[in-house]
Amino acid sequence: MSKPNTVRCMLGMLGTDVHSKGIRTLARLLDEAGGIDVDYIGEHNSVEGMADAVVDRKIDIVGVSFSSAAYVEYTRQLIEAMKAKGVGHIPVMLGGMIHPDDVAELMEMGVAGVFGAGSKTEDIVSFVQNAGAPKI
Repeated sequence: MSKPNTVRCMLGMLGTDVHSKGIRTLARLLDEAGGIDVDYIGEHNSVEGMADAVVDRKIDIVGVSFSSAAYVEYTRQLIEAMKAKGVGHIPVMLGGMIHPDDVAELMEMGVAGVFGAGSKTEDIVSFVQNAGAPKI
């Protein structure tokens, strides 16, 4: 169970994407940062399954990592599924192999943050703490 004022952050991967070293490392770093309760759901998630987990686990922010080129379509589907389940207001952040040319389109569809290769841990931690904080 989360402590009060703790951000519940769910991290996972969609589809057949399996390069999980980065997201597993991020899960550990966010957990160690304090004030963040990390729920790492692993690899091979479906869009519907991930959206259901956001609802069921009362998540404050979602992080999805990609190493395949299907991230634009998977992200679009995830955001639509979250909206359909009434959790479209929950911020979604992406990480992994995100091409800079796609960032504008991703942000337009509702992605709250993109952290590709070379992103600083402190920037990601700060983003999660701020974007996932309860809105009063």
